[in-house]
Amino acid sequence: MVEVIYYVGVFYLLHLFLRMSFSFNKVPFVEWSFAGGDVSNENNLSKRMVLASENLRQTLPIFLTFAVLSVVLKVDNLLLAQIWLGLRVAYLLGAMIDLYKFKLVRPFIWAPSVIVLFMMGSNLIA
Repeated sequence: MVEVIYYVGVFYLLHLFLRMSFSFNKVPFVEWSFAGGDVSNENNLSKRMVLASENLRQTLPIFLTFAVLSVVLKVDNLLLAQIWLGLRVAYLLGAMIDLYKFKLVRPFIWAPSVIVLFMMGSNLIA
C-alpha cells in the first residue's frame, strides 16, 4: 500500500507540471514563475490538464486518508487503491485526448473512482 501512496504522489506531481509543459511554445517560462504571470495564451490541452488536476484534487485527500488509515489499521485495501489510481490515470488520458467533449463520457470514468473510495472507506469500518 505504501508503494501505491508513493505512486499517487508522483502522479499528483505530474499533474502539476502538465499544464505548463504543454504550453511552453506559447507561454514563456518566466510567465509561469509568478502568480501574476500572463498565461492567457496557453493552449486547449493545458486548459484540459487544469480541469483534470482540479478534479484529482477533489478526491485526493479522501484517498490519502483512506490509504494511510489502511496501512495503520492493517486493512487490505491494496487492490482498491490500485484500481483508484488506474481510474485516475484513465481520467487524465481522457482529458488529454479530449474525450470529455462527448456527453456522459466523463461520469463513466470518474464515478467508478468515487465508488472505489466508498469501498475503501467501508473496508475501514467493517
